Amino acid sequence: MSRFIVLLLLVLLALPVAAQDATPEMMAPLPDQVVINVTGILPEGVEYDPIRGGFLFGSLSQGTIHHIDAEGNVTVFAEAEGMTTSVGIHVDALNSRLLVANTSFATRDLASLFAFDLETGELVYTVDMSDLYTETETTNFANDVTADADGNAYVTDSFSPVIYKVTPEGEASIFAQSDLLAAPGFGLNGIDIHPDGYLLAAVAGSGAVYKILLDDPTTITAVTLPYPIGIDGMALDADNNLVAVGRPQDGEGDRQVIAVLSSSDDWESASITLVTETTGEGTTLALADGAAYYINAYFANPVQEAYEITRVDYVDMMMGG
Repeated sequence: MSRFIVLLLLVLLALPVAAQDATPEMMAPLPDQVVINVTGILPEGVEYDPIRGGFLFGSLSQGTIHHIDAEGNVTVFAEAEGMTTSVGIHVDALNSRLLVANTSFATRDLASLFAFDLETGELVYTVDMSDLYTETETTNFANDVTADADGNAYVTDSFSPVIYKVTPEGEASIFAQSDLLAAPGFGLNGIDIHPDGYLLAAVAGSGAVYKILLDDPTTITAVTLPYPIGIDGMALDADNNLVAVGRPQDGEGDRQVIAVLSSSDDWESASITLVTETTGEGTTLALADGAAYYINAYFANPVQEAYEITRVDYVDMMMGG
C-alpha cells in the first residue's frame, strides 16, 4: 500500500460522520423546480433538508411532514397524534431538530409546537400554547417558528399579539406581547433570528416588520421601511438579508413577489428590493444552493393535484443579472 493511499485513508477516517454519509444527491445542484404530485396536500412550510438533500414540507390538510427529493419522489418524514395542520417549519440544524408550528385550519383555536429528530423523524416533544394568552377572548393560529443557538424556539401567533418561547425541553411561555403585533385579519406571520441577538417578526396585516431584542423582549421597535409589505414566509441569508414572500403595498397594484430586505443600520431601517413576481400562490420559502425556493399552496383549491417548489436566483436579480 503506497504512502499516499495510507494518508488518504487516515484523512477519510478523520472526517466527520456526516461528511462520510453524504450522498450524491446532497452534493448535486437542486433543480429549478420540484413538483409535489400529491392531491389536496396544501403545503405551507418548506425547508431544505440538510440530512437527505431535497426538501421537507408540511401540510395544512394532513399535518404530516413529507420529504421530496430532487426527482419529485415524496415520502413521509414525520407524523404524530394531534398534528393536524402544520404551518411554518424550521430546521434547527445546531440541535438536529425539525420544529413544526401546528394549528387547526378548520377551527383556528390551537397553537402548538412539535419537535422531531432531524435524522430519524422521531417525536422529541409537543407542547400546547393555546391557553397562555388570556387577556382577551381570541383565537389562535401558530404560524411560523425559528430557533436560537441554545435550541429555544420562538413561535408566532397570527390571531394573538404574542410570540411564544419554547425551551429545548418543551416548556412554553409568552416571550413577547404587544398591541404592535396585532392587525386586522392575519397578524404575526414570518419570523427569524438575527445572529446579533434579536428577532425579526413580520405582521402580515399591517405590512410591518419588528425588531425584538432577545435579552429584553419588551423592546419592540418597527423597522422603518419605504412602504409596507405583507410578508408570509421569510428567512435571513448568510449576509443577513431578509428574503421573503410578500405583497408590497407600493401603489403598483396587488401582486406577490420575492422581496429582499437589506439593512445597513442594524435593522433600524431597511430597503426593499422586489426581485420577481411569484405565481401569486406562494407561502414560505427555503434558502439553499445560493437561491430561494418558494412553495405554492393553492389554498383556494382543496383538490389541487400538483404543487411546485420553484427556484429564484435572487442574488443575481438583485445585482441586475
